[in-house]
Amino acid sequence: MKRSTKIITAIILTFGIAGGAVAYGKHQWGNPETKAKHVISYVTEELDLDSSQSEKLTALAGKMMETGKLFRSEMAPMHSDVTALISADTFDQDQALEMLTSKTALMNQHAPDVLAALGAFLDSLSAEQKEEVLEFIQHKRGHRGWKDQH
Repeated sequence: MKRSTKIITAIILTFGIAGGAVAYGKHQWGNPETKAKHVISYVTEELDLDSSQSEKLTALAGKMMETGKLFRSEMAPMHSDVTALISADTFDQDQALEMLTSKTALMNQHAPDVLAALGAFLDSLSAEQKEEVLEFIQHKRGHRGWKDQH
């Protein structure tokens, strides 16, 4: 086989493998529902949740996903508005503030529901489970996974 043919074949294989990996990654984690199911399963197992606690965690995930979908749907028009603000001759601070205020109002409108679901879940945890959550939060900085694996 000629050297140039080997190089072209290697390049094509490299792009093929990389493309497959990206496609698999998008398929695996590109869907928020799939990721939420994984997180719910993981937390349920790590904290040894009972069925009531698991239901509250699922409700919390549902509220968060619902709110996330709403925010993402609001972001598409906002991107074009931000682009218009930046590309204008002068930056319209009033319009930028109005956009920020609108986004903040949307968050303020939906935050109580998410916090209520979070509160219901956290209130259902035992002292030991809460301690595990706190350990996870403290060890999460710079680490992957539930517990410090060092």
